[in-house]
Amino acid sequence: MVKFIEDPISKISSYSLIGIMTEWDEFKNYDWENIYKYMRKPAYIFDGRNILDKDKLKSIGFKYVGLGR
Repeated sequence: MVKFIEDPISKISSYSLIGIMTEWDEFKNYDWENIYKYMRKPAYIFDGRNILDKDKLKSIGFKYVGLGR
């Protein structure tokens, strides 16, 4: 099941996967360390547009999957 959420940080503790499906710049500026802290573990990011810094997210603790990488 896919759920779209207006406020991406609300109820983040209920989720263990984030899917980025657009190349909007706002995703680059999220506080990923804080988001990771509150997510269920293991925490995954599926970056469908390869816009995020893979090494930074991995160093935070995310399991990163970039489409086409």
